[in-house]
Amino acid sequence: MLALTRRVTFCAGHVYKGGGLSAAELSAFFGPAALPGGHGHNYILELTVEGPVSGRDGMVVNIKDVDAALKELLAPIDHRMLNDAMDEFRNAVPTTERLAQALFARLPKKIGAAVPTALRLEEQPGLYVELEGKDPAMVYLTRSIEFAAAHRLHAPALSDEENRRIYGKCNNPNGHGHNYVAEITVRGEPDAKSGIVVDLGRLEQLLAEEVEERFDHKHLNKDLPHFKDLVPTAENIAKVLWEVLAAKIPSCRDGGKAELHRVRLIETARSWFDYYGK
Repeated sequence: MLALTRRVTFCAGHVYKGGGLSAAELSAFFGPAALPGGHGHNYILELTVEGPVSGRDGMVVNIKDVDAALKELLAPIDHRMLNDAMDEFRNAVPTTERLAQALFARLPKKIGAAVPTALRLEEQPGLYVELEGKDPAMVYLTRSIEFAAAHRLHAPALSDEENRRIYGKCNNPNGHGHNYVAEITVRGEPDAKSGIVVDLGRLEQLLAEEVEERFDHKHLNKDLPHFKDLVPTAENIAKVLWEVLAAKIPSCRDGGKAELHRVRLIETARSWFDYYGK
């Protein structure tokens, strides 16, 4: 089996209303995004399909067929208001989580010999949702946060020579820095009324307090007790991020029906590290 992913863009607006929620409740969930005039996004949609490679033409599916299916999927909603263009949102809040589910449900079961298996929908840079065809009820929401920090890679258990050999320039006694991006992915089934996996306002506040305030413009070796005896490699930073966030993610949604799924730490444009807990 081989997977093929195709990316397209579309523009759409939506009004956060419905679900039996009052104006006050909508405002509490969505803040300025709940203004009655609505708002819009330049969405980025990625569709993944899987199938066997044909011995005849060497393809899983002709990309033209994937493009045709995506064009048919998006034509009714591109440059439209989702509340009016999609029956799914006549009486439901058109969150990105629900939009991803609705779009996946509208896809054909097969495109050529390939089967749609995953969908990624980006609402804006640093905020996107994903789902998998094997369990489309479960949605994965990712929010990113940036921080600038310095570190020195030096393991006390190793000799100075070993440290220089293993870490190279990163063993510079004065340290060096990065503009890190941490992508925090939480998972859960969207709430039946609000359509959210997690209260984004609460999540952003948690990330500001636990990530930005803790890590931003710090020297990790000197300023953070987590790295007193722990080498602040990107791998270990990702693990520490998990440790400070995992237990608090459920509080970002009433009922605690969300959990941390993944921490992705992007150290440079060429290197990133994913941690899924133990």
